[in-house]
Amino acid sequence: MSGVEGENGSRPARLALILNRFRVERLDDPAWLEGLQDAALAFLGRLSIQQKFLRQVRPSSPASGPVEWIDAKGVAALMHRSESTIRHLPPDAIPGRRQQAKGCKVLWNKQIVMNWLAECSSG
Repeated sequence: MSGVEGENGSRPARLALILNRFRVERLDDPAWLEGLQDAALAFLGRLSIQQKFLRQVRPSSPASGPVEWIDAKGVAALMHRSESTIRHLPPDAIPGRRQQAKGCKVLWNKQIVMNWLAECSSG
């Protein structure tokens, strides 16, 4: 509704804009019009609240820098566990794990691990 020239933001003016958008040209029953007005404005209020909520929960933009990989010792420090405990966990226990081939060094994506820890602690 913003950006409309000459509008003072009154309910009838906003309703006229809504009805014009949906090409409702003529309504004969004032009681029906008032009900439609209340429903339309209630819908716009809910829509505004939903948009604000979605803006808040929108995921942050991905990091523009290089991915930081940490070893089992770094993961152990983040989780307050021993390095041995981290190494003995199943491969899918902590997300963000990568290992090039069997016998190669195991690393974790630090950002994924941090997000996982934050998610676990909040729930």
